[in-house]
Amino acid sequence: MAVKLRYGVIGCGHLGRFHVQKAAALDNVELVGLFDIDGEKGRSAADANQTHAFAEVEELLAEVDAVSIVVPTETHHQEGMRALEAGKHVLLEKPIAVSVSEGEELTNLAARQDVKLQIGHIERFNPACAGLRLLPETPRFIEGHRLSQFNPRGLDVAVIFDLMIHDIDLILSLVDAEVTEVHASAVAVISDKPDIANARLRFANGTVANLTASRISVQKMRKLRLFARDNYVSIDFLQKKGEHFLLAETDATDIPDGYFSAAEYAPTGRRILFGALSYPDCDMLTEEIKSFVDAVQNDRPVVVSGREATAALKVALQIEKSAREGLDRVVT
Repeated sequence: MAVKLRYGVIGCGHLGRFHVQKAAALDNVELVGLFDIDGEKGRSAADANQTHAFAEVEELLAEVDAVSIVVPTETHHQEGMRALEAGKHVLLEKPIAVSVSEGEELTNLAARQDVKLQIGHIERFNPACAGLRLLPETPRFIEGHRLSQFNPRGLDVAVIFDLMIHDIDLILSLVDAEVTEVHASAVAVISDKPDIANARLRFANGTVANLTASRISVQKMRKLRLFARDNYVSIDFLQKKGEHFLLAETDATDIPDGYFSAAEYAPTGRRILFGALSYPDCDMLTEEIKSFVDAVQNDRPVVVSGREATAALKVALQIEKSAREGLDRVVT
């Protein structure tokens, strides 16, 4: 029988309690315990999952091989560095930190310590992401909408770092080019930080992405649309479904299974094929933690590295800066 990974969780707020619950349910994990700065909150989470609440974070780190760190963003660097310096593998919630320099410091320390650092960009574990890989080439235009109803949780950061950063990360995983232009606007509606934001990104290869995020919407939406030369893919991450349109010759016979002709134009000899996409639901947090544990136990690359997460943070910070500059120019 394989040796179980000794695991701990630092931070037992709303999301942290889910990390505790999911880790406790994995067969190849031994949930050693948890720590929260609020002792009562920690004991409550420990009792609910039949584990131990440590009084000091150093005591927990001394007993584990790996940890999930689920604390407020402003303490990601502090707690991440503490765990990495102790030689522990770290699954750190997104965003990686509050600054690019902090993200780089965490990434570099993990490399020096020869331990895994995975960042919790959980949308990478959405099965609907498979639809993004249907495009045979880099998309030319991308449009994303990530909208949520108001929830007091997560208001410690702007909506750019809370919601939009998921789409930033996905796009950077698809477009292998530098961001050369950022134009953004944002509005603080109910909190003291931007609650609605829109950004237009231009990449060095010519790709353009237009992203909108809101946390005060009536309904939830998680959609990404990608346009390439001969392909168009629309993905609904909430419903785990999508649509794929591709251009083909009228007399083409190699039509993918499940696709049918949606339109054709004889003078050009072309037609548009359509395929409906659907994906099975899954517990994405469980898949994220399982992936991290697998990377540690079998020495595989993590799905979202510190380098990738820092790149996403860098773009998010550029968007925030552009949005603030825009606000400064508004005359009321």
